[in-house]
Amino acid sequence: MKIIPLIYFQKRKIYAGKDGDVLSLKEMLAYVDKDTEIYVYDKDGVERDKPNLCTYPKLSEHCKIWVDCGPRTLGDVVDVVMAGATSITLRKNLWPKVDISSIREITESNIYEMLGPQNRTDQISSFSLSPDVDGFVISSDKDKFKRDFIYAEAIKNICKRFNATVIESDETFFSYWKNIGASAVLIELNTWKKVKHREF
Repeated sequence: MKIIPLIYFQKRKIYAGKDGDVLSLKEMLAYVDKDTEIYVYDKDGVERDKPNLCTYPKLSEHCKIWVDCGPRTLGDVVDVVMAGATSITLRKNLWPKVDISSIREITESNIYEMLGPQNRTDQISSFSLSPDVDGFVISSDKDKFKRDFIYAEAIKNICKRFNATVIESDETFFSYWKNIGASAVLIELNTWKKVKHREF
């Protein structure tokens, strides 16, 4: 199972975690080897439709960047790919009528779909998921996972049947995700630095 570092972009600044330190690009790159895959959660893109596109090219010169910036149109996808993204996460709550085949015509970048607490249980049953994407990013709410058995089983089935990557803040849960079939875990850079050489 791969462990992929997660960074946050907001107002052209890089954060090592949701509540982490602000890092310069040079400081951030000091933590990761060349060609390391890194997940970029662009808060401005997801929440305000104002992605930090000008920061991606510099980062992509050193890393393979997987961008989660909330694209809402085909033009947004073109912008993200041109800025250096090798993988893109789509959010159907932001782009409900997304046509994956149209995206496939303009890019060879990997396409993932975000699944999280905002999705109803029936929306994440493996029968309602798009087989056209390369995989799913799961932002799982542990409380919902514990209290909603059907939701928990749906997430487990996704991990078993598809290429599933899980956003996880607690390294003690890595083995759980590995055991149910997750292919990768995203963890904030400030924690990733401590665990990157461990076997999971």
